[in-house]
Order: sequence, then C-alpha cells, then structure tokens
Amino acid sequence: MRDRAIIRHRLSQYSALWLGAFLLVLIIAAATSLVAGLNLVDVADLVLPVGFLLLGGAMLYGVGATAVSRAALPTKTLVVALGLLLVLPLLWAPVLAVLVVAAIGGVVIEYSMAYAQFRIVVSQIIYPLIALFTDSPLAGAVWAMFQVAASVVGFLASAAQVIKTLRGLLFGGGSDEGTEGEAA
Repeated sequence: MRDRAIIRHRLSQYSALWLGAFLLVLIIAAATSLVAGLNLVDVADLVLPVGFLLLGGAMLYGVGATAVSRAALPTKTLVVALGLLLVLPLLWAPVLAVLVVAAIGGVVIEYSMAYAQFRIVVSQIIYPLIALFTDSPLAGAVWAMFQVAASVVGFLASAAQVIKTLRGLLFGGGSDEGTEGEAA
C-alpha cells in the first residue's frame, strides 16, 4: 500500500510540474512578447533552455529520491520507467506554451534555436524507435503524433491534479500527506 502511495505521489508531482511549467512559460512568453513587444523567438531562446534544465532537474530529483528510498524494487523500477516514459511529454509543456503564444501573436516560432534543437533531439530519439517497426519515412507524422500524445498526457495529468485538489478543497477529501515524507 505504501508503494502505491509513492507512485501516486510521484505522478501527482509530475502533473503539477507539467501544469506549472506550461502556465509559467505561457505567462512569461505572453507578457514579454505580446505585452512588452519583445521578439518571441528571442524570448523562446531564453525561456525554453531554462525550462528544460529546471524540469529535467526536478524529474531527476523525483526519480532519484525514489530510487534511493526504502521502497520495494518493483516500485523503484516502475517510477524510473515512468520517469523515462514521461520526460519528453514533460519537456513538451514549455514548448507548447510558447507555441500557444506564437499562435496568438501570429509569430513563426520555427526560427527559435531552442525550439529547433528540441525538435531535432526529439526526432533523433523517436525516429529510430519508429524505424524499428517500419521502413517508410514518417518523420512528420511521428512529430505530429508526439505533439498530440505529449499534449494529451500533460493535459490529462494536469486535469487529474486539478480535480484532486478541488475535490480535497470542496469535500475535505483525504490526501496522502502521511506518506509524503516517506515517498520523498
């Protein structure tokens, strides 16, 4: 039972990270480009690498804390596997925020070095996996599927966290506070 609480706790942290990164980058990008009039490409080149670094560090901390905890080996293995599986959708959150601001402002974001490098790295990770199953060039389709999947995963994780928080506030629902100290 304790191990299930650890997994729920880490997934809850993940969803909070995704939503927080999305909203923070959205606010920063919108304020600096739409309100202050700075070039969104320049803003993206500053904000995205910092976001990637902070999110990667937070993910490493969460997974590492579980890996060195007293949790059972299957729990540690599952948390590490989920961390590896969810890291790209997590890093997609700030990119999606910049893309939303770009769409609102009518700006082409493809000239951003940080955005272009993110796309290259993701393609280098995903394309070999797809190439194992098919010989046809699917780079554009794979990229589109990644964007949709990462957005859906992040939205669902964030929605679940918001619903859980609202339910706790409105109905005084139970929380995993007793296991939080053990999970970290």
